Amino acid sequence: MMSSIREVCGNVLSQIPGVGTASSPEQRKILCVGLACLDIIQVVKSFPVEDTDTRCVSMRWQRGGNASSNCTVLSQLGAACEFFGTLSKKEHLSFIVDDFRNYNICIDNCVYYEACDTPTSVVLINKATGSRTIIHSNKNLPELKCADFKKLDLSQYSWIHFEGRNVEEVISMVEWIEFWNETHSSEHDRGHGLGHKALPISLEIEKPKAEMQDLIPRADVLFIGKDFAEFCGCTNMSDTLKKIAVDAKPNATIISAWGERGAMAQAQDGTVVQSPAFSPRKVLDTLGAGDTFCGTTIFGLSRGLPLQDCIVLGCQIAGAKVGMDGFAGLDKVYRRMSQGSGES
Repeated sequence: MMSSIREVCGNVLSQIPGVGTASSPEQRKILCVGLACLDIIQVVKSFPVEDTDTRCVSMRWQRGGNASSNCTVLSQLGAACEFFGTLSKKEHLSFIVDDFRNYNICIDNCVYYEACDTPTSVVLINKATGSRTIIHSNKNLPELKCADFKKLDLSQYSWIHFEGRNVEEVISMVEWIEFWNETHSSEHDRGHGLGHKALPISLEIEKPKAEMQDLIPRADVLFIGKDFAEFCGCTNMSDTLKKIAVDAKPNATIISAWGERGAMAQAQDGTVVQSPAFSPRKVLDTLGAGDTFCGTTIFGLSRGLPLQDCIVLGCQIAGAKVGMDGFAGLDKVYRRMSQGSGES
């Protein structure tokens, strides 16, 4: 279906200012708050049987974490962005910092810890199916605190996105933004079409944990992951939108993406829009597909595109991503899409 890029997205991409171009230094940044970790990725021919010795096809290190990966996507699409989270100063710091810099992602305000370990994920990617199996370890790196967040100059940002974790502190951070918005709203009318004149807040809820429900009323834009939706008893995207809307703040935009089923979203006026999935010729690597959809959709919304155009674009870029290894090259895919001439 990737051959339908011109049919589905040609008009969408032409509406985005500066499509496919690098960010200007004076551009306000999209801030992504959450985790950065080290992904140690082993690609295997097929998923190994327990208690066997299997040689991998290939191995690589990759900077991971939802908010970190959102930034990787945003930067390749041409958005000025910043990652904000905690980082360990121990052995893997140079790899993570260098990779942020390679993607032109600001990390100037990150909080560093001397004696803590870098969170690490060991990821098995099944070459036959593209599936990814993740074993995550976060031994002792503290989560970000609201006191850290309050040190930021919020006037630098055009949008703030939170990875759903560290719930109590995230709620406090959102409340701080709301207070800031009340006193600075006249300076931040971005015209995003989100029903307010303040700094927009988006939030991803992915983990199937009861405490995540406390985050639902907190954001202008909610990204609801399939795992959390099923944890709440939903069996499809339509059920997800209806259930989440009960507790969401008035006029919130709610977005639900279910992988190969595509995405569905409810606009602030209650209108529901939908996009199909766009599968590549061969699925190679599904790691980060959700992060790609989320980052791309935020990119579109922050440029003022209609909601349906944003989720279509998100599904297109996510579809391209699962047809490649890692994230490198999304900028080239996006550029070809914007020129209406390429397939992935």
